[in-house]
Amino acid sequence: MERDFERIGDVLVSLEERVREDLMPGPDLLDIADPLTHLVGSWSLERARDAAWAASRLLWSLRHTGEVYEECADRLDAGVGLVGRFLLTPLTRRVSRTA
Repeated sequence: MERDFERIGDVLVSLEERVREDLMPGPDLLDIADPLTHLVGSWSLERARDAAWAASRLLWSLRHTGEVYEECADRLDAGVGLVGRFLLTPLTRRVSRTA
């Protein structure tokens, strides 16, 4: 199972690299895209997958503990939801109006 997880991870990492290259703005757009560049730069598919693997092992070991399992699963779910919302937060550019 872990070998399949790693093999799929390798495919996803290569796709992520290609997508980053295609979506990175040119030098003239970096000032406008700076918040997006920072956000994208802080994301790592490999670190996320490492955390997912560790979480799955933890949940598997807790599967017979009832309330402890439920609490751990709920906290993991909340953490993943928080990160997902940050990654999906639309970035807006404030345009200053000159009088």
